[in-house]
Amino acid sequence: MSLSAKAKQIVPFIGLVIFLAGVGLFVYLGVYNRYWADDWCYNADFRNKGFIETVAGYSYDVTYTPSRYSVTIFAGLIQAFEVLGVQLMTPLTIVFWVAGLIYLLYNVSRITGYQLSKTTVGLFSALVVYFSIYLTEHIYQSLYWRTGMLTYTSPMVFLTWIFALITAQSLREKPSLWVTILAGLLAFLGGGFSEAGTTVMVASLGIYIAFATFMAYRYQSPWAVKTLITAVVALVFALVAMAMLIFAPTTQIRKGRYGEPASLPLLLKLLFNYTYAFFVAAVKNYQYVMIVAVSALFGIVWHASSGRSVKPVYAFLIAAGIGILAVLFVAASLAPSAYVEKGLPAPRTMIIPRFVLVLAFAAAGWFVGVMLRELVTAKWLEPAALALLIFAFIFPIYSLTITAQKIPVYSQRTELWDVRNVHILDAVNHGDERVDALAIDGLPIGGIRDFDPNGKKGFWITRCAMDYYGIRLQVQLP
Repeated sequence: MSLSAKAKQIVPFIGLVIFLAGVGLFVYLGVYNRYWADDWCYNADFRNKGFIETVAGYSYDVTYTPSRYSVTIFAGLIQAFEVLGVQLMTPLTIVFWVAGLIYLLYNVSRITGYQLSKTTVGLFSALVVYFSIYLTEHIYQSLYWRTGMLTYTSPMVFLTWIFALITAQSLREKPSLWVTILAGLLAFLGGGFSEAGTTVMVASLGIYIAFATFMAYRYQSPWAVKTLITAVVALVFALVAMAMLIFAPTTQIRKGRYGEPASLPLLLKLLFNYTYAFFVAAVKNYQYVMIVAVSALFGIVWHASSGRSVKPVYAFLIAAGIGILAVLFVAASLAPSAYVEKGLPAPRTMIIPRFVLVLAFAAAGWFVGVMLRELVTAKWLEPAALALLIFAFIFPIYSLTITAQKIPVYSQRTELWDVRNVHILDAVNHGDERVDALAIDGLPIGGIRDFDPNGKKGFWITRCAMDYYGIRLQVQLP
């Protein structure tokens, strides 16, 4: 085996190890998960009302957010394991996210005839998930707070698996009824987490169906024919989920709080401004440039050894098409807040458009690399790309050190929480009517709310915690 051939095996493997290490670090931080903010309200209802009645609160309970029925369902399943449940929540979410992308990319490579290696598929899946988390605005609320993670991160995991199942149908001799049913179920559950996630789901499924319909009837493409019914079923259930979110009592109250929703002209203006600003900020951020560069370098190396020829203009058009889709899906994720609140969504919501952007930049970067390889046939290009890849790995390695700095911060907060929990439970076991409870500062991790010592803005959290523990809390500042 030549030195160049060995390098083409070793360099992607190094990248895979680096990004898996990054994903593993985010998984590890999940051991510090505990209950915060809305979690206490869900927990109190699960304990005092039971699982069924809490889920039924969708139709009448307006005290927190039971209108997002999938959040309630999965919060109850997680709460069945108490603290262990929230500790396992983040690791399982990340693992399923990466696994879903691997499955999806494997299917796409088979459909298109581009047989990507297992290392390459794993590398790209880990890269996309790692940067989707690393670059998100509020990592704690998006990934390590149960209510926030279920509301905004889970929909993207479900969406990944929905498309993995849809594309898997094309690889079967005959589409499976059970796969179609499972895709519909995932769409119904995935659509019930949040409005922002549901709009992306509906938009992506709708565009896929339009394209598959065209390919099926114009070219009789086998993959389109086999996947169309499953995609339609998923879209129908996603629309049902959207309707349930729109017409839930809590949603109507939230709409009334912000007055009349945005008119169509105002909505289009807001979406254009927000989406434009989002992409401009990304283009100016060197970290996104690194994602495109790394993907392009891999595109150069892989395409050089694939033995296939792609017209440069086709590679460019695919990259441009991916960019257009990214704009549409980012706008879709911002649409609910723009329509109801006439403003941007909360930072924790931005993990949804962040995932869309990272995935689009990685995919578009790959085809940019393919285009460059077709335009530049010099022998030096491939070795140069491998050398630049090794140099580019410095950035993700550096980012791991940034992420590792969260460990002592998360650990300290968890220790405070555990001590307080034991103190409260001891008072409950002794039959006390009241107990002092330490308020834990949310500033170090971006402002996640805890018990309120002043009885004002966050008193509802304290009241929910009192209902959960069954004792009055006298909240004290640290």
